[in-house]
Amino acid sequence: MSAGPGSWAAILAQELNLGRLAAEPRRAGSPRIVATVCWSFPIWSQTFVHQELTAMIGAGFDLRLVYSHSEGREHLAPGHGALWRRRRRDWMHPVTARRDYERYRRRMPQRVGALLGALSEASGVPAGALSGHEHVLQAFSFTRIVEALRADYLHSYFFYERSLFALVAGWLLDLPRGVTCYADHLLHDYPLKVVALHLERCSLVVATSERIRRELLAMAPAADPARILVKPNAIDAEQFAPAPRPHGVGPFRIVSVSRIEPKKGLLELVDALAQLRAERRDAELTIVGAPDGSAAGSAYRDAVARRIAELGLTAAVRLAGRCDQPQIRRALQSAHAFVAPYVELASGDKDGIPTALLEAMASGAPIVATDAGSITEALTDGVTGLLVPQRDVGALAAALRRLADDPALAARLGAAAAAAVKLRYDVAVCETPLHDRIRQIIAARRRT
Repeated sequence: MSAGPGSWAAILAQELNLGRLAAEPRRAGSPRIVATVCWSFPIWSQTFVHQELTAMIGAGFDLRLVYSHSEGREHLAPGHGALWRRRRRDWMHPVTARRDYERYRRRMPQRVGALLGALSEASGVPAGALSGHEHVLQAFSFTRIVEALRADYLHSYFFYERSLFALVAGWLLDLPRGVTCYADHLLHDYPLKVVALHLERCSLVVATSERIRRELLAMAPAADPARILVKPNAIDAEQFAPAPRPHGVGPFRIVSVSRIEPKKGLLELVDALAQLRAERRDAELTIVGAPDGSAAGSAYRDAVARRIAELGLTAAVRLAGRCDQPQIRRALQSAHAFVAPYVELASGDKDGIPTALLEAMASGAPIVATDAGSITEALTDGVTGLLVPQRDVGALAAALRRLADDPALAARLGAAAAAAVKLRYDVAVCETPLHDRIRQIIAARRRT
């Protein structure tokens, strides 16, 4: 591609940006982590990622978060301001990406050739096609950013294009890297996902549940199990302190917090509420959340709204939309029951241990949840919540009925859930093992 006036402007902007990054001072004794998550930052539904990155900063790592498109700061939950200050925008342009690919091909031809060969074998995409693939070329521009920032370690999230960028940069610059895994490893929705290659090449793989660890090892038998760290999403439990929930005063308040999409099981929850209302129980439901912008999410929101209208529940169900953290906290603290009605989809899409569930547990809300995803690792039936089979509307309604009829049980479950979160899922507990592993990896590389 020839460089016209607009292209030269992009080249100049990129070089100026690289110069600024290279001039950033290093904090003595603070290893530098370069992290990347998605194309845009911040994404309001990724508080669990922001929590992990903020904890890295709090642990003394000199972190830089690289992204391409900026969203408003209002999408970043309170408490993550340090992450906002560490964000660094990349510059992606077809001309600069092609130039950067050619730069590295001239500089390290054997390494680039080996990289493209491994990617081709793992993805089934011919090496010749890879050398013209938009994301592969952009990965070389990302590599220049990592090099300018003088990273000691790379960390990415999910298995989409940003992890591809980290794979390329780590390979070319011989840098250790890690990836945090949720549920997308099972989805066949990105041709360059190459999960097994990531797992074989990463120095550290963070599995957010035991179930995910088992799935990853089944997908990549050659991966070293010792490199996989099971570390669930963590929350700051102090931000969701338990509150009293008087029963018998007003309606029985049910709350669910999630993105609105098919795997959240909201249609089944609406049907369960209809059963309770048919018994003339004074129950109401608040659904906090919004679609993530996908067509599937928007279609599911419309289906939920139709079901509410068809069942005559318009007065009993509130679709609260996207709420900020203080609003979510108030909703959880006033709920007589929090419901996680999630389901596993035929595509393999599912939840791990949802952040919303942990926040509800921390708030002392009595929990009703399905056995989908990795929820059973966080909840013990009859001890910290009530578990029901996914898609079983009758069982969901029966569990809610049980909580409504037995305030003592509800209080006991809520108190036990709050104690369990502090013990197993608070940032003060969960994040230290990750920080220790990253420091060990960096120290080992420096000794070689």
